[in-house]
Amino acid sequence: MNRFGNRFFKVLREQDDMDREAMEASLDQGTDPAEFDVTVEPSGGGDDVAVAVAKRNAVMVNELKGWISSLEGVIEQLNGTEDSIQTRLSQAEPDTLFDKMKQSEQRKIARVATELASLNESFKGFLATSNNASLRGV
Repeated sequence: MNRFGNRFFKVLREQDDMDREAMEASLDQGTDPAEFDVTVEPSGGGDDVAVAVAKRNAVMVNELKGWISSLEGVIEQLNGTEDSIQTRLSQAEPDTLFDKMKQSEQRKIARVATELASLNESFKGFLATSNNASLRGV
């Protein structure tokens, strides 16, 4: 475990000792402090903590992948090359509802799609910087 982790656990143990002394001082006479003991020491030292952190990060990476996939679908629906809102509006016949929408909304749709694409690329950057080496260069 790294030096910071060791220091952190040392501070936690010292805090536990101070808390234990305060708890024992507050007990009624004749009460055994051992009745309140709970064993929470990790069996493998810092390795258990590292495994727990890795599992938590894996869950977050999977959730982030889901967000990226969802955003890609929305971007494609808004401004894709096939069967998107933007494509459908650009093919609208004159003097129809879609033609009126095209005149007023095409820029807005393009701007929203651009912003979503930018956000999605930022998410991909965070995904690439995760601790999972297989995600580098995504």
